[in-house]
Amino acid sequence: MKQIKLTAIILLTFISIACHQNEEKSSEAELTAEIIQQVDSLYTVYARFDYDWIEFYADEYTAIYPDSPIQHMTKDSLKAQWKKIYAKYDVQLLDRGRPTVIASQDMAISYNSFNEIFINKETADTSRNVGTYIVNWKRQEDNSWKIVFETLQNHEN
Repeated sequence: MKQIKLTAIILLTFISIACHQNEEKSSEAELTAEIIQQVDSLYTVYARFDYDWIEFYADEYTAIYPDSPIQHMTKDSLKAQWKKIYAKYDVQLLDRGRPTVIASQDMAISYNSFNEIFINKETADTSRNVGTYIVNWKRQEDNSWKIVFETLQNHEN
């Protein structure tokens, strides 16, 4: 009899936990809205051209950039990469498209167009960078979203 009661208690506990987890899951629309908010926030911070936008990345992430191998990056290596860029160029984000989002409960992909220019500080030569930015977001233990993968595709200017 004790075993039946114990089994029933365990079974009811599992059912209760499963029901509670289902209640906590966000709808696809809610998840999409969360990720769009993250992308909007990322671009708002990025447009200041300081290093605060790097906080949107996980401590370790993967990147694939045109004409380069897959890179396993850290926030520190990303900051070092952009210190070199900011030392040589003034960067201006001219425009970016609204993100398209594919979301699940703890992962999401967003992609959008971007249009920015890099102005050489010494020569004032301008390079235009237009393309599509593709990001994989992962929900963290603290319920925040961080970038765990990024890639981009450059378009013809």
